[in-house]
Amino acid sequence: MKKNIFLSLGILLLTASLSAQEIKEIATKTSGMGSKIDTNIKQRSWYYGGISMLSFSQDYTLNWAAGGDPAFSVKATGNYYLKYRKKRLIWDNTLDIDYGMQRNLETKVNTKTTDNVDLASNFGYQLKGNWNCAALVKLQTQISDGYTNEVVTSTFMTPAYLITSIGFEYKSKDWGVFFSPVTGKTTFKLDDRFFDGAYFAVDSGLKLKSALGGFARFTLNKNINPKISVNSKLELFSDYFNQPEKVDVNFEMRWIFKVTEWLSFSFYAALVYDYDIKFTCYQEDGVTPRLNAKGEVMTTDHLQLKENYGLTLMNKFSHEPGQVHKHKHIRARKLDNGPEIH
Repeated sequence: MKKNIFLSLGILLLTASLSAQEIKEIATKTSGMGSKIDTNIKQRSWYYGGISMLSFSQDYTLNWAAGGDPAFSVKATGNYYLKYRKKRLIWDNTLDIDYGMQRNLETKVNTKTTDNVDLASNFGYQLKGNWNCAALVKLQTQISDGYTNEVVTSTFMTPAYLITSIGFEYKSKDWGVFFSPVTGKTTFKLDDRFFDGAYFAVDSGLKLKSALGGFARFTLNKNINPKISVNSKLELFSDYFNQPEKVDVNFEMRWIFKVTEWLSFSFYAALVYDYDIKFTCYQEDGVTPRLNAKGEVMTTDHLQLKENYGLTLMNKFSHEPGQVHKHKHIRARKLDNGPEIH
């Protein structure tokens, strides 16, 4: 299944490349028909692009009285999009990947520091002005096993969260809002190692749990100036049939401060509060689990927080209809403001 995600992305990008080549051939053969080509671009347009970032860090100690372990860390981030426009039709596809590892140079032990895959597809129809009616499909999971105290606690598609939603969207140049009164949220735990236990709110003996509720998403993608950009998203979900007053929250924000064309300083923060994700309650020693009157391990929900910052190698690419052509009658239309969080 892991290969299927990346294969799907490859097919989407290949489709965009073929469409771009088709436009290029038309422009070459009919250079004297500027108005006609310009009309075709307005009616049918593919946009693709993204940003790849790679960060490194190293800590080294030798006879250091205060303690510490020498370590080397690397983190890779990719945000990619493929978008289609034809008259009133809007189709946006995005893939966001984060993966980081740290290696202890003394113990030779590798530790995962971050792991996230977020694939989304939004198909809409423009109603009036900036308003669209849209259908959203969104899948979030991870790439490899996650560990706590050398015990596997998660893996690919365990958990995985699938959002299927129909609603309305308002989209401006820098920000947008999507809200839906009818949204399905499905939680998966497909790995057999988790089948016989209750994990991620999925009962023992089951591999998925479904919920129906309301969903809202707010996005901001803004270039403050040529050197500074900010991208943020906030997602809210309420289960109509299971304590609807408890709203799940998923928030992300990334600031990018450009130093050179390929070097930048980035700051990333994420906040998650999901009432279905439970954590073990420990006694004061922080090791011994607390037990209830029935002798069962006590669990509770918690705020989850993650942040990182540092210097980053960055490569950004994009394609918009007309930008690769030298013909004056073919004009590029600005669609994106920079790397996005989707």
